Formats: sequence, structure tokens, C-alpha cells
Amino acid sequence: MSLETTVDKDSLREKVLEVAKRHKASWLELGQYLYTIYSDKFYKDWGYLSFETYCWKELALKQTTAMKLLKSYYFLEKEEPKILNELVTPDVRPKEIPNYESVNLLRLARENKSFTQEDYKDVRESVIGKVSEPKEVRAQVKRIATEKIEAEQDPKELRRSKRNTAIKKLITFIGNVKNELSSDRLVPDYLIKQMSELVAKLEDQLE
Repeated sequence: MSLETTVDKDSLREKVLEVAKRHKASWLELGQYLYTIYSDKFYKDWGYLSFETYCWKELALKQTTAMKLLKSYYFLEKEEPKILNELVTPDVRPKEIPNYESVNLLRLARENKSFTQEDYKDVRESVIGKVSEPKEVRAQVKRIATEKIEAEQDPKELRRSKRNTAIKKLITFIGNVKNELSSDRLVPDYLIKQMSELVAKLEDQLE
């Protein structure tokens, strides 16, 4: 829910600046303020032509961060109003509040048409149930998305892609080791030559 439009804009301006300084612990509160400012275009009354400029110039928030905060808050308000009400109660400890990055990933999972309802439930449990760290949620979402892509790919094409990826990694590794060994002359020249020949043979195997 956005704040009442009758709110004192000057007081709101001061309040949101204060909350922005501690948004890592109070991102839900900041997200609510940003949603109100964005929806009612209060930033124009404060001399800013765009919401993004206001966030950067006054709150020192990058555009990507500001939009994630706003969208993550609005997502909870729209999709999880009961959870949102529980999270904004005074007795909730900070560690029980999902990170806004995690909520944003949940929002993107909801919008991903290839994700099934079960896929979404799994991500939701990680974000809201377990309050997992963003990197864990990101890895989970990436894994599910990759599985969806691989399931749609032709088995032969998938095998070719994996084979090429593995060969390229090996070529890079051998090249780096060869350069390090040859620069300090740590091994005989014939071994460096053999490494170069092996790289050439591996490159011939790329499809």
C-alpha cells in the first residue's frame, strides 16, 4: 500500500532521506516510501525531472538499486500482502526479513513463463521460508532456468555445446600454464612445443 497522498511532502522527503541511510536494515520501509514518491511523482515537486535523478542525487541510490527496492516492495504488497504485514511488525528481527535482492529474484521467477508453479514454490520457500542469501537464491534460479533450457534443446546439440565448452576451458588452462612456464623457462623447450601442439589439436576438435 502506498502512503496517503495527503502526507506532508516535506516531512516525507526528510523521512525517506533518513531511512535511505539505513535501508539495508529497513528496506521494506524505504521501498514503501519510494513507491509512494514514484507513484505520486513527488520528486517533481522537489525539483527533479525524473525519479532516477532524485534517487541518485538526494538518496545516493543507483537507478538499479532504487528500482529493485521499489519493485520488490510492490511485489510483496501485490503477491504476498499477508507476509508483508507480518514482516513490518515491530517484533520482527532483521534476520527474518528477506533481502530485497532475493525478493526481486522471486519476482523475476514469478514473471518467468518457463517456471512451473512448483518451481516458483521452491524459490518462494528459499526466499520467504528460509530467508536464504541472494547468492543462494540466484544460484537456485539459474539452475532451474538452465534445466529448462537444456530440456528444450536437442540432445545432440546439447552434447556438442558441452563438449565445446569443456575443450575451450582446457585450451585456456593449457595456454595459461604454457605462458607461465615459458616466461620463466621452468621446463625444457620441447615440452612447451608439445603443449602448443596439444592446443592446436584441441582447437581442431571444436565444432
